[in-house]
This record gives sequence, C-alpha cells and structure tokens, in this order.
Amino acid sequence: MTRAKNIVVWTILLVLLALPGVLVEIGGPPIAIAQQGHRQPAAQVSSPDAITIASFNIQVFGEKKAKKPEVMAVLAKTLDQYDIVAIQEVKDESGAAIKKLEAAVDALGRPCAVLVSPRLGRKEPREQYAFLYRSDSLEPAGDLTLYQEPAGSDQFSREPFLARFKCKRGKFTFVLINVHTEPKTATREIRALADVLAFARQKYPMDKDFIILGDLNADCKYYNPKQPNPIPGTTWLLAETADTTVKSSNCTYDRIIITDACREDFSGETGVFRFDQEFGLSYEEATDVSDHFPVWARFRIDRDTD
Repeated sequence: MTRAKNIVVWTILLVLLALPGVLVEIGGPPIAIAQQGHRQPAAQVSSPDAITIASFNIQVFGEKKAKKPEVMAVLAKTLDQYDIVAIQEVKDESGAAIKKLEAAVDALGRPCAVLVSPRLGRKEPREQYAFLYRSDSLEPAGDLTLYQEPAGSDQFSREPFLARFKCKRGKFTFVLINVHTEPKTATREIRALADVLAFARQKYPMDKDFIILGDLNADCKYYNPKQPNPIPGTTWLLAETADTTVKSSNCTYDRIIITDACREDFSGETGVFRFDQEFGLSYEEATDVSDHFPVWARFRIDRDTD
C-alpha cells in the first residue's frame, strides 16, 4: 500500500474512533468506542412497551437522612428512573421519611405512590420494606402479604414482603418478593427462598411471573454464588462480576431473580446504577446516600400471556 493510501486509511480510522458509540473491528470482535468522559447511560423510565423494575437498599433510611437535601435530591433522581423500586432498610418509626421521599420523587414530574411493610427484625432498630411505584403506569392488584414461616421455624430475620402489580397498559402482571437477608445467615435464608416462592405461588395461584429482589448479601464472605442455584425454576439476572457496593468491597450483594415463566417477559437488559458516576459525586457524598447501588431489570409488557 502506498504512503498516500496509508495516510488516508489512518485518517478515516481516527475519525471513526472519535465518534461516540462507533463499533470498530481491528483484528478481533467489535469494540464499543465511547466518547471521552461518556458514562454508560442509566436505565430509562419505561418505554411504551416495557417497564423497569429496580431494587435499592437505602442504608438506614430514616429521619436523619431525610433531613439532608443533597442526599434526598440524589435519591429522588435515582428512583425517578424506574417504574417500581423495592426498597430495603427503611428505619423510621414515624413513617415520615418514606413519605418525604415519595414527595421528592413526585415533585420531579410523574405521580408515584408507596407501599410499606410492618416493622420487622429480631432486634432493634427494626426495619421496613417498601415498594415505590409509578401510579400512572402500575397499580397494586391483590393483597400485600408477609411470608408466613412454617410453625416453629425462624427462617428469616425479616420475613420477605410480597406484592402483586399489574400494568395499566400492556398485559404484564407480576409478583414482587422483597428480601433483605441477615448477613451472617444469608446462605440459610437464600436457600429458604424456595419455600417463599412456593408460598407466593399458593397466595397468587393465577400468576406465573414472580420476581425475587433485594439485598440478599449473596456474595463474598456471606454466600458462595458458585454453588448450585438453591431456588429451582429460577434465573439470577445479574452477572457475578457486578459490584453493587459503594465502598471498596467488590460484591454482588443485591440481586434480581426471576421464575422461568418470567424469562419470556425479560428484555435482556439489567444492570447496576452507579449514582456516584452519574451525578459526579465524591466518595464521601456517595456513601452519604447509601452503601449499596440500585440494581435494575427491564421487562416487556406487551407479550400475549394467554
């Protein structure tokens, strides 16, 4: 190849490399070339044919955190991206903090509502689960319930919280099982989720789409993710390399697990939302928000389930 042709080829290549999102193949599989400083986009609020479901452990969420405007602003902008979020670690006897968070998300433009469990735990401070959802796209459909442990057993520090929802558009109806395991007994509690799923199927016999999500402490010193799946008929969506922790640890504590029937509705899109990167937060600012990142997955709502 002549010198002039070489110059032309390299000039074209450099121009392509400068374009965001261009795929360039150089002696191997395509590589996504991102514009300098470009971050992976966050999960978008629902499209006309899909919804996004998330889980977020908002570490020790109570009155103290709710009084920090900068923290509440990050939380509201984070939650605003999703159609429904299963929240763990609500620790506020008054109930004011979660209502303040609901109002903060509401103020961003789309109406939302919140459902809260009883206070749970073997010792103080006890905590609550919550579901914060878009009331313009989703509605509760059926009773809220706590998992009823078999008589004489004590399977969970905090019994999972179940709620059934249906889309106001489309055909997707699903049951969420919100879970926060105790770290020291995470392995035992994760195994007991098979019993919770069986309970959910009895409680909602017409449903097939069940989604277990929450802070399962399902990695590192608390759980070996390489062991066989202890919940038959389910798929764990997040990659084992996903880091859901804000601090220096690298662990996939937070999970989304779906039943086999729900795989037909799953869009294939799932991930961890790095609010520190998205909002340009320092380490100290990020850890003021939580020690966990939210995890999310997207589901199609237009599939014919008949």
